[in-house]
Amino acid sequence: MRKIALVALAGALALAACGKKEEDAPAATNNLVEPPVENVIVDEPDAPLPEVQNNAVATPPAPPPSISEQQQIQDDAEATGMTARLPEGGEQSQSADGTSMTGE
Repeated sequence: MRKIALVALAGALALAACGKKEEDAPAATNNLVEPPVENVIVDEPDAPLPEVQNNAVATPPAPPPSISEQQQIQDDAEATGMTARLPEGGEQSQSADGTSMTGE
């Protein structure tokens, strides 16, 4: 076990020594010079552009359908299921699970 640890340590030291030589080499210098930023002059128009006008005529909205208030209430009740009819005998003869309470 000690031999494996010793060999691993020697290998790590050898790799570390190889890496030092590359760091000691002089770094390449950047000889590039950035070009100066030039002020670009944008030609602006002499007169401002005319204001855009919307000449389209809006169509009037369609009138709401004419139905009575009672018919509207009935339609709303049907849409929500409030007009469902109970079977003969009412709620008392049928439980929530659908079985008959009268023993039938």
